[in-house]
Amino acid sequence: MPKRGRPKKENPLDEYIELRVTTAEKLAFRDAAEYTGIPLATWMRERLRQIAARELKKAHRTVAFLE
Repeated sequence: MPKRGRPKKENPLDEYIELRVTTAEKLAFRDAAEYTGIPLATWMRERLRQIAARELKKAHRTVAFLE
């Protein structure tokens, strides 16, 4: 009998980060995400990746998600 339910993704986002922000920050982040037409979580993840890559490259350190 085949397994029921949704098949597992090949590369799931399996980690969770809790980030506390002010109401004004959340509104601004949400507005920016809506302006670009992407979900808030995707917008935040993409922006964090850009900044992390830039700062780690400047420090001549490995960027794990680019490996």
